[in-house]
Amino acid sequence: MASPLEPSYTELSNKAAAHGLGHADVSEALIDCIAQSLELLADTPRSPLVSNVPGKEYFAFTRTTPRPRTSRGINEALFLDNIDEVLRTVTKIINGEVPDDPIELHEALYTAAISYPAGTDVTKDNDKKSPGTFLENFAGHLVATTFGVSPTKSVVAPTLDIEVSLPTDFVFDLGRDKSRIHLPIKASTRERVIQVWAHQRVLDGMHGVNRFRGLLVVLAETNRQTRTNSITEVCLPKQWMAYQMYIAQLHRVYYFDVPEKYRALRDQYPFLEVKPFADFFYEAVEIVRPNLAVSSSVEAAGPPPSFVGLPEDEEV
Repeated sequence: MASPLEPSYTELSNKAAAHGLGHADVSEALIDCIAQSLELLADTPRSPLVSNVPGKEYFAFTRTTPRPRTSRGINEALFLDNIDEVLRTVTKIINGEVPDDPIELHEALYTAAISYPAGTDVTKDNDKKSPGTFLENFAGHLVATTFGVSPTKSVVAPTLDIEVSLPTDFVFDLGRDKSRIHLPIKASTRERVIQVWAHQRVLDGMHGVNRFRGLLVVLAETNRQTRTNSITEVCLPKQWMAYQMYIAQLHRVYYFDVPEKYRALRDQYPFLEVKPFADFFYEAVEIVRPNLAVSSSVEAAGPPPSFVGLPEDEEV
């Protein structure tokens, strides 16, 4: 039996494929898919989950007809019941208006991001693909409208004899004098996350280190245990540290629901910045700057020292 959310999801996917992320038609389809998902969830009962995540409480949406289904865990503190508020905030971001209150943005983005995945959980069996595709379209579209550029999903690798096109995650070419963006998007990182660092390594090898800024976007790392009606966070911080040290350097990791074990990686070598996705919209201008060097206090305090060198017409 098809999910009642399938028509709006299909429309979003078709618009994204036809026009590219960042297009106005995609904005309209995205808002409609989020709205229908949240309206479905508003009429769906909730049940509490036993939280094994310190400092966080979770619940799940549940349906008993036509057969029992339970959603993934929903963070109580981040999920908003006011549908209009969520849609207004997402629309503002699409239009380039960043709210003054980052908490307001964080909560609205989390609610919108988890709306379709949770709605699909309670209306369809064993659908692992469409929630991930929705999340790609959601986060990818918001980044595309922020930069004013549609992403591609491949890069050309020059070799001595031929050019090879390599499939990648979303890649944004922002033009001269700006960093390019590598944007992998995942519902969780429990499976094959090493591919993210591997793709970054390929981009670094092809174009030079720091030409592509790697920004990983993830929904959450929660795992609901059916037998115990509980929820945990599955994190592998030591593996991430090894990937960051020995494979490639990601510039940021953004979460809609940030795991504390990963947040702590910003405070220890190799200093991986893990933060809420909402932060992206407050630092997007800084991220695309190709030079993040700190300005010189000496030079700022006075005129630059004159250069004493050879006359221009004297050969060396």
